[in-house]
Amino acid sequence: MNYLSIVFFLFIIIFFIIYYLIKPQYRYIAIFMGSYIFYGYANIKMLFVLAFITLISYMGGIMLEKFGGGYRRTAIYVISFALEIVILVVFKYTGFILNNVSDLLNRVFGNTFSPDWDIVLPIGLSFIIFQSINYLSEVYRDKVKAEKNIIRYAAFVAFFPTVLSGPIQKARNLLPQIYNPQAFDPEQAKKGTLLFVWGSFEKIMVTNKLSAIYLSIFSNYSNKSSAELLIGAVCFSLYIYADFSSYSDIARGIAKIMGIDVGKNFNNPYLSQSTSEFWRRWHISLNDWFIENIYIPLGGNRKGVVRKYINVFIVFFVSGLWHGANWHFVAWGVVNGLVVIIGQILKPLKKRIYKKLNIDENVESIVFIRRFIVFFLITFTWVFFSSGVMDSLRILKQILRFNYLSIFNPELLKIGGTAEATFITFVATIFFCWVQLKRQDEHKAFEVYNRQPFFLQCFPVALLVCVCVFGACATDASVDTQFLYFQF
Repeated sequence: MNYLSIVFFLFIIIFFIIYYLIKPQYRYIAIFMGSYIFYGYANIKMLFVLAFITLISYMGGIMLEKFGGGYRRTAIYVISFALEIVILVVFKYTGFILNNVSDLLNRVFGNTFSPDWDIVLPIGLSFIIFQSINYLSEVYRDKVKAEKNIIRYAAFVAFFPTVLSGPIQKARNLLPQIYNPQAFDPEQAKKGTLLFVWGSFEKIMVTNKLSAIYLSIFSNYSNKSSAELLIGAVCFSLYIYADFSSYSDIARGIAKIMGIDVGKNFNNPYLSQSTSEFWRRWHISLNDWFIENIYIPLGGNRKGVVRKYINVFIVFFVSGLWHGANWHFVAWGVVNGLVVIIGQILKPLKKRIYKKLNIDENVESIVFIRRFIVFFLITFTWVFFSSGVMDSLRILKQILRFNYLSIFNPELLKIGGTAEATFITFVATIFFCWVQLKRQDEHKAFEVYNRQPFFLQCFPVALLVCVCVFGACATDASVDTQFLYFQF
């Protein structure tokens, strides 16, 4: 079920009415039923996969709590963890593995192998499995007690605001809120509504328009100038942020109306002054998952500098593979890992240079330069995320061999399709970036908003809704209501 659809609006209205009419101690049943209806709406068969994943981690948690310690407890954790990963591999990577093995065999023996693997990848499978593994990890490390009520636990795994693209929830944060839901809070509902409306604006007026530009450029990159390719790379960089941020805001908004806090998934990552900081601010819940379940178990930074960098590289490699069963995702992860490691290695050298030149590294101009460099480093790595490996290398090669005369091409003003569409995209993107900066301290921003007269509180919300409606209904608009991260 898509967030930006009439069906979902009807679903969510009915859900909220039922959710707040029934007694608080039974609301987890409403969450369970609503989540399964939401997830199984497009394909009811996917509910069997969801239920199977839930059952494995539920039984794993019960058995982990039964055995207080020793090798048997560790074995149960490892087996449960492995079973969840096996499900992910079967659905997401079997075709990728078979295709690569057949390509290798065909090179050796001729075109004699043709794999036939056609299986539907359940939407949001990676997020569901990572959330289940998070629960197993927390029970194993005694951070939470195993949930005995299977319906309540199933509501946690399938929690519909976050089930498709996160934020990946920790059991110690979400389960207590499901167990003991809050009464209806008008302030929280107002915050949730604002997040939902803003997320819809991000998707309709920013994401879709940036997507149209970068797709038109990258789909025919060999015939584009270096200026166009640079604009395409920047548009994709902003697109992927706006797309994922819009989903997260909508998900957080729905949860807040329910009186549940699912946490922020982004913290203005493009304000980062290093690539390491960028990945701490980007997709925070996934970053936490990799740290807790891969980086720390591998030894983290406890076994020397060389081992630390190896662990960082492994995390980025796995992150790239997690994003998709394709070599360009792996290349994206590897490139980011190398960029982060090189940045950490050069950090002491940069500090010595600042000190020798008597430069305050926190002065505004230096901060701006560092942010500028990080933005373009990350933007160039995103090219691998959007295109095949060889295509990405060709695009980057042409950008780096920049032809400065190409920026004077008047056709750049029509890069959005028409001059009007380009202008609207530019204004919407600048407005999006400005609001994101103002949201740096969300609590303070909401206090300022809440102090205004009621009609002035309603006006910007109504304006955003109207802009979204007219933007979606415009004759030249092509509104894609699917979110990029659903495929992961």
